[in-house]
Amino acid sequence: MGRTMLYAIAAVALAGLSLPGLAAGEVEGEADRFEEAAIDYLSYCASCHGRSGTGNGPVAMELATKPADLTTLARRHDGVYPADAVRQRIDGRELPAAHGTSDMPVWGYWFKLQANAAGLLQDNEVDGQAEVKERIDRLVDYLATVQK
Repeated sequence: MGRTMLYAIAAVALAGLSLPGLAAGEVEGEADRFEEAAIDYLSYCASCHGRSGTGNGPVAMELATKPADLTTLARRHDGVYPADAVRQRIDGRELPAAHGTSDMPVWGYWFKLQANAAGLLQDNEVDGQAEVKERIDRLVDYLATVQK
């Protein structure tokens, strides 16, 4: 894990420590959640959007459409981070037909396949869908932290 990531996790943990009534386990849980999101981001998003989220990943030059600069989402939406729109874009399973096709992979399907492979959905579809939702929610929250 890179030094920047360790600093970010430490910042999350320290910020949590200063919140009244937040138990130590919750701080650790938030740091773990942030780390899991960062790993997913680096695994699934960074190849196109770049490690810093600015759209300069190693495959970006090969794409017909330049990947979005994820660090300016809030700025491009009048200073408000569009969490619901980001969530829908990452999930991708329910994009309206009017939006056309997406060049971006539909990660909701991929995460669901991974949950299936892990056995989560074989026993309980609701638990598996909850895992997919949580994974996407972690990514959405992570992207909120990279806004400039």
